[in-house]
Amino acid sequence: MSDVSYRKATMEDFPGILSLIRNSFDGVLREHGFFDSSPFASPKLPAIPQQGFPWFDMALREDSDGFWVAEVGGKMAGITLSWVRGSLWYLAHLFVSPAHQGLNIGQNLMERAMKHHKGHAITNRALVTFAYNPVSISLYARHGIYPREPLYWMEGPSQQVKTEASSTKLRDEKVEDFEKARGILNRVDELTLGYPREKNHEFLFRTPTARCCLFSTGNEPVGYAYVWQSGRVGPLATVSHETFQEVLRSAFRLAAAEGAANVGIAATGSNEQLMQVALEQRMRILDTYLFMSSKPFPNFSNYVLYPTGAML
Repeated sequence: MSDVSYRKATMEDFPGILSLIRNSFDGVLREHGFFDSSPFASPKLPAIPQQGFPWFDMALREDSDGFWVAEVGGKMAGITLSWVRGSLWYLAHLFVSPAHQGLNIGQNLMERAMKHHKGHAITNRALVTFAYNPVSISLYARHGIYPREPLYWMEGPSQQVKTEASSTKLRDEKVEDFEKARGILNRVDELTLGYPREKNHEFLFRTPTARCCLFSTGNEPVGYAYVWQSGRVGPLATVSHETFQEVLRSAFRLAAAEGAANVGIAATGSNEQLMQVALEQRMRILDTYLFMSSKPFPNFSNYVLYPTGAML
């Protein structure tokens, strides 16, 4: 049996980590027939750079205890990355290269990730995985993280997005100063998820391809949405179910205005309001995932996940 070693990730690992993630992702997509339709297959993604990995930089800075590499014979064989915000633990990545399956690497990486905390007792754990990968789903369930929501990646042509103005008094404002938005973002996150996620928002505010929009009626903030130059929407959250659809429609209009060919969203299957709006925009399902957590979140029907599933 091959000897497997485990160590903390370093900055020098970043190109190899991204390459392993993409190769592993592609392998699952091919095996289950989603390679041609999924927008996350590697031919549809930018080339892997040799430097400039802000997502991994943040992980190394904020969550190094959850950032692990497995090696076999000096070659990278698997990686895991979890992040912790207060008492919330989230598994962003756990991948084993196709050439190194069957060595119990996934289980051993998961055990290391599960120990990651920052002084607070962990009260909830969550992740997104392929809906058609029973091995991974079973691994997570054995660690007390259970299937909660079918998650569908949906896209539609930007030109088909309905652009008529809202009949409500909903206003949107692009916000570039995180400090200006911090209090509102924390309040909305506490209401929808039960946890503030300041570091995640700080990261998104520093991402040049995303912009944060705050929504309000009168002087009362009612939600936020991140809109991407790629046409993707998310994360998005509202303080109440009554405003969710109007905020989502407005976010789609803003996303379509970015100029990308398509708009896209990670749609939770039980959220009827979300599915109704996505379908009225003539969006269609391109790939299927599964949202898993140890416990339900308080108002998940008022929430839309980060587009790739690497962040709640």
